Amino acid sequence: MNLNDPVKAKDELDRAVSSGSADAIARAAVANIWPLYSAHAGALRSAIVGLPSPVLERHPMLKMLHPMTPVLARTTRPFKPLIYQDDARTMSPEEVDFLTLVQMIAFRTSGDVTAALSYARRLEDRILQTRVESRERTDGPLWFFHHQIGSTLLAAGDTTRALLEFATSRQLGRFSIQRDAERMALGREALAHAVRGSLGDAERALAAAKTAPMPTVAHVDSCRTSEATAAALIAVDRMSDDLDDALAALDPYDTIELTWPFALLARARAFLARRQPEDALEAIHLASDSHPAQQGSFATDVVAATSIKALLAIGDITLARRIADENVDAGTLTRLATVRVALHDGRFDVAGHALRVLAADQSLGPAQRAESVLLGGWLELARTDDIDRDTALQISRIARKRDSRRLLAIMPRQLVDHVRALLPSEPAAEFDAVTSGLANFEMHPRPILTTGERRVLNALPSHQTTAAIAETFHVSPNTIKSQLQSLYRKLGSSTRDEAIKTASRLHLIGADGD
Repeated sequence: MNLNDPVKAKDELDRAVSSGSADAIARAAVANIWPLYSAHAGALRSAIVGLPSPVLERHPMLKMLHPMTPVLARTTRPFKPLIYQDDARTMSPEEVDFLTLVQMIAFRTSGDVTAALSYARRLEDRILQTRVESRERTDGPLWFFHHQIGSTLLAAGDTTRALLEFATSRQLGRFSIQRDAERMALGREALAHAVRGSLGDAERALAAAKTAPMPTVAHVDSCRTSEATAAALIAVDRMSDDLDDALAALDPYDTIELTWPFALLARARAFLARRQPEDALEAIHLASDSHPAQQGSFATDVVAATSIKALLAIGDITLARRIADENVDAGTLTRLATVRVALHDGRFDVAGHALRVLAADQSLGPAQRAESVLLGGWLELARTDDIDRDTALQISRIARKRDSRRLLAIMPRQLVDHVRALLPSEPAAEFDAVTSGLANFEMHPRPILTTGERRVLNALPSHQTTAAIAETFHVSPNTIKSQLQSLYRKLGSSTRDEAIKTASRLHLIGADGD
């Protein structure tokens, strides 16, 4: 395999193409895969497109570069190349590197992020344990290996480790003679920072990317989508004036780029912050139906979390709870959304425990920590119908950064009002400026029942008549009727069945009245 001579590589490919032999073309392309991909991507793709399927099947590296492969892998034909151990033994170290790389990308493209992570670890081990001189030259592929390992970690939602890989790729890119290296890494760095809520770091990475040369044809789509998606996530977190323009720059829902779940996150967050949950659900369906997604991927986390929030916003708490229960092992976004389900359900102990677990998670980014604080304020308000001054000041500090306007938009109006009321005049004015124009929802407080009302409520499922309840508690039917009227009013119900359904959702039946 010739890794470092683009002129010689192009000459060999041209001779093979002139021969008309598919096998000769495949051999020349595989032998010169890196210089062709990095310097002559157009010519390489043209040669690959004309190869018959049986030849492509024997050369996974070439099949991965065929433009049809990622399209088909997304839906009907997952591409998961497996190589026999005996075949691997006959390969050069460079070939094994690239084969491992292709396997990682292929499984990731097919939605099997767990398998892609295993190949990422294999490639990491090879980089650390197997010395390949051509790999480490300034025109070698080491930066690209780190970039793709980081991209796989990003697809799994591991932004912390992904940032380390992108930093390594960027640092190697500074020494590389290949002009795309640094810009590609900066775009993905910006995306990882934006997901974490480190918006200043994301902006700096984007600004640095814009000063780098325009990407070549091999990487133009990757650079464009990474940068546009990072910019959209920044705009939606800040609810900035250019948000609509940023969203318009995103790829369509059925894009084959790795950035699709991040673009979905930006779109869904914008819809939810604007109180358009039906549009958020439509976006979720369009994107998720166009891509394979498996447990353990960031895509699954995004789909579950945004679905839960949208369903809560339209009042379908039952389906939101079911999705939360089915995704107990999902990522941080879903764990935060599940806290919202518990708050809507009135399961305050469950919400409190989940927030304590999240607070101990050192991998959370600034946005996730800010959301945890806001949810903690919501929990405090729901439990006591009030918040203390320290909570108000903590939320005010989050608002002052102006990076959490979206999060403030999806909090209850009552929480925003309580925070404002507890702030001194100057911070209150600043808080008003940040929260101005937000369409906060109304929190329906959990009804506070008297002892008699709780007793009657718990009797409803097992007693068919008012008289039966009265007989059980040795009181008059009129007393039970009076307590039922008060109970129905507090639950917003007009019938026995409605009262039981609402009380069950709020976990009031059998409760001790917290």
